[in-house]
Amino acid sequence: MPRSAGSRSTGIAVPDRKPRAWMPAILRDVPSGHKWGWYSREDQRMHLQSVDGKYKYKVWLELSGRRVFEPEGKIPSKTIKALREVVSSSRQFIEDNWVALMLELDWLALHIALPKLTLVAYPNSTNKFSRVIDLTTWLNPQQLATLTPDVIELNHEMVALRLWTNRPEEQAYDVRLSRLLWSD
Repeated sequence: MPRSAGSRSTGIAVPDRKPRAWMPAILRDVPSGHKWGWYSREDQRMHLQSVDGKYKYKVWLELSGRRVFEPEGKIPSKTIKALREVVSSSRQFIEDNWVALMLELDWLALHIALPKLTLVAYPNSTNKFSRVIDLTTWLNPQQLATLTPDVIELNHEMVALRLWTNRPEEQAYDVRLSRLLWSD
């Protein structure tokens, strides 16, 4: 609860403490005793870092829209090996959670020029990259004729690109953003 600062007549409220950045632990006990995730005020590039307060490790998971696994600094080989294995088997889960953060922080923009869509990751960052989606490769001409810019969106709830937002949810077309953004 905020407390008053200075004299009582000012009516200025200040928080008791500085708010902490949001910090999900995406991977736990990899290896035992380690927690990996990220903070909400982070580098605009997908990564995992130790969030347990015991270690200061970071591993980059993308470079210019390509999937990578690049440890930063010295990390024990036992830790790297265990983390690499879990990242490999949990990559979709990690990327989906990262995209949710990107959407929350406006790190992903959608530009519509039908029949093409452009996703711009980290638009105000040096790590910016784009993906152009040609909808003629996904949809037939009859489907394309029913698609207009106002029924295309980045859906935060589904962490997806949604086409036909004007239809009932079961008839909308959702594509997982993590599958569109990064390549091997």
